[in-house]
Amino acid sequence: MMSLQKYADSCINCRKCIDVCPIVIATENENFSPQSKLRLLSRIEANESISEEDIDNVYLSTRCGACDAVCPINIPITSIIQRERQLLSEQGLEPQRTGQIVQNILERNVPGHMDDSNRFDWVSDDLELSEKSDVAYMGGCWASFAHPEIARDTIRLLNAAGVKPMLLAEEKCCGLFLIDNGHLDDAALHAEKYVTYIESLGVTKLIVSCPGCYEVLGKQYPLLFRKSSFEVILSSFLFKEMIDKGILVPKKGEGKVALRDACPLREDWEIFRDIIFSLGFDTDELFETNMCCGAPAGVKPNYPEVSKKVAMLTIEKAKKKNVKLISYCPFCLYHLEGTCKECGETLDMQDITSLIAERVL
Repeated sequence: MMSLQKYADSCINCRKCIDVCPIVIATENENFSPQSKLRLLSRIEANESISEEDIDNVYLSTRCGACDAVCPINIPITSIIQRERQLLSEQGLEPQRTGQIVQNILERNVPGHMDDSNRFDWVSDDLELSEKSDVAYMGGCWASFAHPEIARDTIRLLNAAGVKPMLLAEEKCCGLFLIDNGHLDDAALHAEKYVTYIESLGVTKLIVSCPGCYEVLGKQYPLLFRKSSFEVILSSFLFKEMIDKGILVPKKGEGKVALRDACPLREDWEIFRDIIFSLGFDTDELFETNMCCGAPAGVKPNYPEVSKKVAMLTIEKAKKKNVKLISYCPFCLYHLEGTCKECGETLDMQDITSLIAERVL
C-alpha cells in the first residue's frame, strides 16, 4: 500500500479538485485548495515550522469528499488532511476551538453548547416508545437539540408502520468531529465504549436520522474498533423501503423541490430523488455536483465567515430557482437556517423526514 506521502507526491496538477472545492469556490482563494494541502504533508510530517496561514489551510476543509470524488488518480485527499490534523494536534498546533469541541465530546457527550441532560426534551406524549426492544432509535445531536421535529416525525412514522423503538438512555455524540480532526485514538476508545453499551441493551437494529451518525457508527466504528452485532439503518432508507412495500402510503404532492444533498452519502444520492418522486414531487438540481453546506469538520466554529460564504452558495441558488429546499442532514439544516438568520435571508427549508410525515400521517 502506498504511503500518504507517496499519494501526495503523485498529484498530476490536473486542478480538478480545485474546481469542486467549496472553500475555494466560496473564498475565490486557491491558497486553500486541496492541492495546496497535499504540499503541506511533508513539512508537517517533518515537524517543520509552518505559518498560521498553513495551519488555517489544513483546517479550512469540511472533508466533504468532493476532491476525492474527482481525483483521476484516486489520491485520498481527505485522509491526508485528517493525517495533517492528527500531526498538528500532537504538535500542539490545532485551533483552540477544535480542542475544546474534542473535550466536550469526550467529557460531556455533545459537540458544542448543548446540555446533554436535555437530549430527550424532544420526546412528546403522543410518541409510542418501548422500554425494551431490539430496535432502538438514535436522534443524534443536531436532531435532538436543534431540530427536534425530525426526531418526533421519525418516531411518528415508525409508529405508523407498527414499530415502537426504544431510545438509548445513554445516547451520545457519534464522534465524527474526533475522526475529522485526527483524534483517532480518542475516537477508537469512544467507539469501543459506545458499541459495547448499545450491544449490552440487546439492540439488533439501530435507526439513526443523521447521515454523519450513519457513516460513523456503520462504517467508521468497524475500522476504529470492530464490527458491531447491530445493524445501523438510516431512517430515510427505511422509510423508502416502507413506501415501496406499501407499509407507508403517501398522499401525492406536486411541483418541484431542490435537494440539499449530504456529503457522507455521496453514493446514495439517487435514493433520495426516488423518495421525492414517490411523494409526487420532481427535483430541481441546484448544482452539477454537490456543494457542501460549509459547516462540518470544524469550519463553522473556527472560520464562521467562510462557513457562511459556503452556505450562501446553496441559499442563493435555491432562492434564484424559487424552490423549496429539502435536506436530509440535520446539521445542514441547522447551518443553513442559522446562516439565513445571520444574513437576513429567507428560504423555505424542511427535512425530508418531516416532508414524508406531512404526506403520510
